[in-house]
Amino acid sequence: MIHLKRQKNGLITIKGKMGNNKLSTDIARYIWSIIAKEPLLPMSWGVDLETVVCSEDALEFHVQGFLHTGNVRIVYIEGADIFQVLLYDEEGNLLKQIDDVYLDNLAETIDLNVENDKVENYNAKVMNFLIGA
Repeated sequence: MIHLKRQKNGLITIKGKMGNNKLSTDIARYIWSIIAKEPLLPMSWGVDLETVVCSEDALEFHVQGFLHTGNVRIVYIEGADIFQVLLYDEEGNLLKQIDDVYLDNLAETIDLNVENDKVENYNAKVMNFLIGA
């Protein structure tokens, strides 16, 4: 099993292996490196680092965004070099499947479905969250 861990310097690293399958570690690092190019973006989704796991071809984690609360699973389709993004509710039911996501719009695709600063009253919602209203 693969887990993300926040270091004292603020960097997030991937620890662990899934059996002897190094591919899992490589895929997890590859996916995380894409979505964390702008480190504040995954933080804005409310990623729970304790829930991050990796399978042979995917990275999955729990989010608490304004548009979606539940799990996000990012599957890497190696031969086509594209991704599939799956959104699950808290009970594990598939809510949305987004196919043919390219590397350069992976983080944006997740953001548009989890957080999206274009949602109505976004700034007010953020302020309410920050002040605990």
